[in-house]
Amino acid sequence: MPNLTLTDGREITIDLSVITVREYRALFDKKQKQEDEDATLAKACGLTAEDILDMSQPDFRRLAAAFFKTAREPLADPNSVSESTTE
Repeated sequence: MPNLTLTDGREITIDLSVITVREYRALFDKKQKQEDEDATLAKACGLTAEDILDMSQPDFRRLAAAFFKTAREPLADPNSVSESTTE
């Protein structure tokens, strides 16, 4: 189930399980290079860093908001390995 759909129709599913704690924490490090931040975001969204750079500013803002919303509530992520699939 996608987290959002870009204006070009691409459906994006954010998968936090593909990034490390180190990569996530580095997003908040003011010394991190922009290209590294783009690479981490792209990795979690199934995109390339070039995809990030080429998208419209409104799509980027929506993508970033969806990423951080998912990161704030990781156990609500349907892709989370921690979420139970049995009742």
